[in-house]
Amino acid sequence: MTALELETFFRVSEQLKLFLISCLFGIPIGIVYDIFRIIRIPLPHNTLLVAIEDILFFIMYSIFLMAFTIAAARADFRVYYILGNLLGFTVYFFSVGNIVTGVFIKIMSFLKRFIIKPITFTIKKLCIVKKY
Repeated sequence: MTALELETFFRVSEQLKLFLISCLFGIPIGIVYDIFRIIRIPLPHNTLLVAIEDILFFIMYSIFLMAFTIAAARADFRVYYILGNLLGFTVYFFSVGNIVTGVFIKIMSFLKRFIIKPITFTIKKLCIVKKY
């Protein structure tokens, strides 16, 4: 191989392919974010726990972005990887992500109404001591 045959830059077609792949990889990022969102529904969090979860999410995302850059792009980082991730994440978040979260909210509402409330009501009734 001569020095002229070595490629140091991606061709436009390769860059487009990497952008589309980064858009698709926005979907698993959205799924991970949905896991954090779903955990917050039945277990209310204070501001500190939300901040810790957000920091954990961004640490996981940065590791993912670094792994993507190393594995798919010959360790050549470009800002459009982040833009593609954001685009894929946004499309997932406002379409499938809202459906998943809505279904989980309905499941939790059903469980609260027909399982948790009757159990707590029964336990409260059993624990009341009548005064004579």
